[in-house]
Amino acid sequence: VYRVHWWKTKARWQRWEEELSLVRYEMSWTVSWFRYKEEEWHRRYKKSVKPGHQAYAHQQMCLWGKFGSEAKNSFKNKMIVVT
Repeated sequence: VYRVHWWKTKARWQRWEEELSLVRYEMSWTVSWFRYKEEEWHRRYKKSVKPGHQAYAHQQMCLWGKFGSEAKNSFKNKMIVVT
């Protein structure tokens, strides 16, 4: 009976370690996604000709940049940096 509990406990621990590793990678991927979207809107801002389009692209660029900065600060020292 004790061995069964020990094996179950060990399996739970291993699943928890795997989940923690995945969450750390997901944190890094989230920050990367926000940076990608910021760069994408920056490209659209440069391409746009009409002032309304430029204003909207600039707003989106700032929004995604803010998301990226906030995520990076929130996840600081918790995420795995993927290069």
